Amino acid sequence: MPTERPACRIERFDPARHDRADFDCGVGRLNNFLKLSARKQQKDDMTRVYVVVEQGSPRILGYHAINLGMMNVDELRRRPRGAPDHGEIPVLFLGQVAVDRAAQGRGLGGILMHHVFEKACVIADVAGCHAILLDAISDGGAADLARRKAWYESFGFAAFASDPGRMFLAMKQVRAAVRAGAGDAEA
Repeated sequence: MPTERPACRIERFDPARHDRADFDCGVGRLNNFLKLSARKQQKDDMTRVYVVVEQGSPRILGYHAINLGMMNVDELRRRPRGAPDHGEIPVLFLGQVAVDRAAQGRGLGGILMHHVFEKACVIADVAGCHAILLDAISDGGAADLARRKAWYESFGFAAFASDPGRMFLAMKQVRAAVRAGAGDAEA
């Protein structure tokens, strides 16, 4: 009898292939996005959704959603060197990261976050991207928001003073994390 877990893969969400019916991460809004909105938003080129599945299985264990955006440099503590006069800088917006309850505790959230970092590096190399931006969701109350923020902080994200739920990670830090992850994989 095999004792190893099947290998997991990250794939672009394909509603015809990926089974999202039983996905439950414990947060209704994140479940509903995957079940009700992800297909349409991806079809309309508003977002890209990537899912984690076990090799050979269509069942979604986790997902993340990303899209491009702009942010005003006035939201930052310091204006980045070389920022355009109009004050808008390009960012990759991380809309959601969610892992099914049955798969939580297996490190899939970290794997998804590393995938976001890799995508951000590709985008920055092709079109320019200064940072990853996200809004930590407050569903469930202050304790849940604090737990989510602490998780993002563990990857280097910092909250804005003007909006503590909005978080930011500069591409310099993202690239360093990707390089460190590549070094870990080679070791």
